[in-house]
Amino acid sequence: MSTAEFYDGLAPLYHLIFEDWEATVARQGAQLAALIAEHWGGDARSVHDAAVGIGTQSLGLLARGYRVTASDLSAAAVARARGEAARRGLRLPCAVADFRAVPVRSESVDVVLVADNALPHLDSEAEIRGALEEWRRCARPGGGCLVTMRDYGAPPPPGTVQVRPYGERVWAGRRYHVQQTWTWRGPGYDVALEIAPVDAATAEPVRTFTASYLAIAPARVAALMSEAGFSGVRRIDDRFFQPVLVGTQPR
Repeated sequence: MSTAEFYDGLAPLYHLIFEDWEATVARQGAQLAALIAEHWGGDARSVHDAAVGIGTQSLGLLARGYRVTASDLSAAAVARARGEAARRGLRLPCAVADFRAVPVRSESVDVVLVADNALPHLDSEAEIRGALEEWRRCARPGGGCLVTMRDYGAPPPPGTVQVRPYGERVWAGRRYHVQQTWTWRGPGYDVALEIAPVDAATAEPVRTFTASYLAIAPARVAALMSEAGFSGVRRIDDRFFQPVLVGTQPR
């Protein structure tokens, strides 16, 4: 299953990853807005979300008055993000695009946002640096890039299997058990995300979606941000549910 296929299949159910998706949208919007204002000033109001998914971060920023455009590799996710924005009376211009080729003009946005561990879907440090260079192209001088990602440490031995349960979720009157299973293969790992109905009477099948990640440490991504031309690169903890990396496009 390719990364696009993973998110295409998951798009209708992605909110089940969160205990309360609507509350998460509001909370993350507030957290990201505070980070953007602190690092690029109150006038930094235009954001391109280059891994929009179903809109978890973009919707929260739109609700706080930010001008947000978005893109994502998954056509199904883009369609859902647009629909979720419309349902809230918001407008989210959104395109299907790989974040290694962002569909915006050079130096046209204040901040490029890539959240929720999207960057480590790339297979190598060379690809990650290339993506970071592309995001620097998009940011205006004095603006920058904000990345959130998992806090990876040293990988366990190849073949190690780790189960990471999200717990039980309720949606449309039905209960689901959601969990991830990680299977390690050197510096990377494969994820099987399983969404299983709990109620025995339902005929709904268990759904399993698979994807791969590179377990690159935030410190290494920060170094690659500097190599890609961002200045003032730093890691921020305890402000978001994942570590945050910020870097500024030099004036």
